[in-house]
Amino acid sequence: MVCTPLDTYDCAVIGIGKLGLCWALTLEKSGLSVVGVDIQQSYVDIINQRTYSSTEPGLEESLKASEKLYATTDLADSLSKTSLVFILVATPTSGSGTTFYDHSYLSDLLVKLNALKLKGKDIVICSTVMPGYIRNIASMLLADCEDTTLSYNPAFVAQGDVMEGYGNGGWFGMVVLGAANDRVAEILEEIYRRISTNSDLAVCRMTPESGEVCKLASNCFRTTKISFANMIGDIADRTPGADKHEIASALSKDRSIGPICIRPGYGYGGPCYVRDNKALSIHARSIGIEAMLANATDSYNDAHHVHMAQELADKNLERYVFEDVTYKPNMKVPMIDNSPKLDVALKLAKLGKQVRIRDRYEVVLEVMKEYGNVFEYETVSASVAVTDEASKDKAY
Repeated sequence: MVCTPLDTYDCAVIGIGKLGLCWALTLEKSGLSVVGVDIQQSYVDIINQRTYSSTEPGLEESLKASEKLYATTDLADSLSKTSLVFILVATPTSGSGTTFYDHSYLSDLLVKLNALKLKGKDIVICSTVMPGYIRNIASMLLADCEDTTLSYNPAFVAQGDVMEGYGNGGWFGMVVLGAANDRVAEILEEIYRRISTNSDLAVCRMTPESGEVCKLASNCFRTTKISFANMIGDIADRTPGADKHEIASALSKDRSIGPICIRPGYGYGGPCYVRDNKALSIHARSIGIEAMLANATDSYNDAHHVHMAQELADKNLERYVFEDVTYKPNMKVPMIDNSPKLDVALKLAKLGKQVRIRDRYEVVLEVMKEYGNVFEYETVSASVAVTDEASKDKAY
């Protein structure tokens, strides 16, 4: 099936990459007509031909079943056919300075939108940005647009579960609507109520500026809990008679603490937690506040990995085998960004220990590309934890 364009659309999604395409398909599955905009014609063609392939669960099936999603490279034409515009372009980390998240792609896009002298549009930025970006930069870049609003609606999803996450309205039961005004908030909330299978979804309306801080704060609070849980776990390990799992179980039942992110383990990693922690700290410093908790959270996450590596090294095993080394357990896609297990494995290797990575082929390939001959490698079937021969080695 080849999709054909419509005369009008309920909304546009600019940036139909890994997250943007999933968001566009989620909107389309709810009954909305969507035009997706990208800069690569070849990519747009395979979207419209419904031949795009992806390891993201549910994406291919949703794309093939979609009837009201059309992709294009024509920015001006697509925006002439809708008033609601979502933006999901990349904001990679720049590494330093007050602009830890690099807004270059986003700002370049806003300049292009401004050149079109848009009228009567509601623009919603879904990419992660630094606090203050919308007020201090984005609004200025759209100065020539009339009756056009600018809102912030960050995504709380993770690759490997993006379609399911969007379908739930977000993984944590909460949607942040940094809306320009009540009218836009009503539009966005109606969309989320429409797409979400979660009847208890909390839709939190706030200003765009509050939304920028809230997005970072949400992830940073979880990393704080993770580091605290691991600190208590490390203390328990060195306290005769104490059991870290008993302690974690009790804490999880405390209603003021809750059961999420409170179990001791390897720590946190991935593309969001690590970056957002640094982003919040950098923003705080730029306005005269030292984010000591955020800094301590990162420091203890690193220290915990050192502690784990040394504890394992003290066992003096002939070989150390690590399985399931994606950045969080049981991931459906081969992402190893800031993987806690790999950090511990690397520290062991640097201590002169023989370390083997045992995982699915696609995961092993990603590790090989990143670390080369630092490790030994072994591939296993996705449906089998370990082979009979390999099972002789204890895995971590």
